[in-house]
Amino acid sequence: MTDRPDVPDSAVVLALSRVEFGIDSVLDALRTQDPFGIRGLLTEYSAQEQPNLAEKGLILAIDRLLRMKVPGHAEWPTLPLGQRCDWWVERLGGFAAVVAGLPRLSGAAADALPVKDTLGAAVQAMVIGAVCREYGVEAHADRTAVMARVLTARPITPDDVLRYDDPTTAGKDVAAQLGFGDESEEAGLRKGIRLVWRISKLFGGLGEVFEDRPRGSIGARMLGKLPAVGVVGGFFDERKGIRKAAYAAAELLSTSAFRVKPIG
Repeated sequence: MTDRPDVPDSAVVLALSRVEFGIDSVLDALRTQDPFGIRGLLTEYSAQEQPNLAEKGLILAIDRLLRMKVPGHAEWPTLPLGQRCDWWVERLGGFAAVVAGLPRLSGAAADALPVKDTLGAAVQAMVIGAVCREYGVEAHADRTAVMARVLTARPITPDDVLRYDDPTTAGKDVAAQLGFGDESEEAGLRKGIRLVWRISKLFGGLGEVFEDRPRGSIGARMLGKLPAVGVVGGFFDERKGIRKAAYAAAELLSTSAFRVKPIG
């Protein structure tokens, strides 16, 4: 873990607490067959442009991930827990390719941008939140503590969350910052990216805290340093990181009865 003793646990909790409140809208949208109009945008792009081989591969990979049955039907709760969690991992894997991989368009220059890690951490927080919900974890403090453990490895407990933050105040602040209830916002992928961007900004200047969050292979990260095609490397890097984050959250929840225990 990146050693940042100058960043207190209280700052991490305040940021993650608000992120946890903000991800519900994204998770709800991702339940649809074409979240934020991603498939429609890809279809329009491929019809008007001439994608290169890397772009074609990315388009096909995202489209395959999106062609999945959505939760919400009567049989969803009867599916195995692992299958339900994997649905979120795969769905968010596609969404991450569009959002968290965007800074990689600049190649190695993206390493100097704090937004790379905050965007990636925001998307991973979403899958952790989704896994928590499938495990039946309803308490905001519990879900926030799980996010803190997976993304930062800090021994933060649900009691710490309640000590450092007021859920009522946090919920109101997030609603205002993310523009919930503003019907003037445009729909589609642009709205989805804007929402995730705003969620990532809730992390403020904590980008370095999330440098050692779950990541993909070294090869994908090296590809992510190349201009233009870096977004392809970002896709595979973030997709693998999302899976690792989901597995880490599931393991934590399986051994702690939804109350996070101290590390060690």
